[in-house]
Amino acid sequence: MDVLSDVVALMRTGRPTSARISWRAPWAQAFPPVPGSAGFQMVLRGSCWLIPPGGEPVPLSVGDVVFLPHGDGYGLTDDPARPLAPPACNPYQDTALFASASLGGTGAETVTLCCGYHLDPARTHPILRALPDVIHLPTTLGHHPELRATVELLAGEIDNPRLGADTIVSSLLDTLQLYILRAWFDTKSDACTHSGWAAALTDPAISRALDAIHRAPAR
Repeated sequence: MDVLSDVVALMRTGRPTSARISWRAPWAQAFPPVPGSAGFQMVLRGSCWLIPPGGEPVPLSVGDVVFLPHGDGYGLTDDPARPLAPPACNPYQDTALFASASLGGTGAETVTLCCGYHLDPARTHPILRALPDVIHLPTTLGHHPELRATVELLAGEIDNPRLGADTIVSSLLDTLQLYILRAWFDTKSDACTHSGWAAALTDPAISRALDAIHRAPAR
């Protein structure tokens, strides 16, 4: 098993959850911290702002993907000046694999796809621990087509679940995780900006050595 596949193998210890949410302005929602988890947000329609656990608000538009690998709390809103409403769900109790909801007022619509894994903090892979608090992959024409296609497939399954949807959504969430990590490492072309695992995975020689170790650890 290669290095990135090993990350997903560990993430499978937690049941994934996902939801397609239609927000109507005005709206501002806080998402609680979930230690040991990994969360995703994807903008399918409209635009909004990410309120990260630290730093300035980040504008998001259609096609943008946000990955929060450490389970930190954050917010989404149509206006960064608007106070965030308290968390509307309990991530330890809400265990539906996929759901749809409409929230907010009656104004302009923004649609997001929210996904995440519930993990044992003691089993978090060191690659995930080495990642920044927030990874933002803005939509760029011609970039990361596999990632965009996976998001569209996920949205389609959640909108119209059919036979086999449980397995398909779980598999697509694993695939999404891998494409996010691939895309992030690909966008970091300057190896000097990396340290730790990120530096190792962007160094061709060390990356090949790590891959060999993961595929045949006994050898």
